[in-house]
Amino acid sequence: MMMDNYTKKEMTQDFHEIKEHIMEENLDGADITILIDDVHEHYEVATRLNFKKSKGHYRDLLSRLVKTYGH
Repeated sequence: MMMDNYTKKEMTQDFHEIKEHIMEENLDGADITILIDDVHEHYEVATRLNFKKSKGHYRDLLSRLVKTYGH
């Protein structure tokens, strides 16, 4: 199995890419909620499969998205 070399820098880069996508596509609240839900699903899969580093990546990304765009 390959190691997932997660870093906070990668999460920050992913967050900025998602934020840019939201702005470019002019997404509204419902669309942003769907996007956040997709990230949450990735987190759930990483948790179920015990991918510790991926879990940390999606947890941090999800936390930042929720703090920025609300619940």
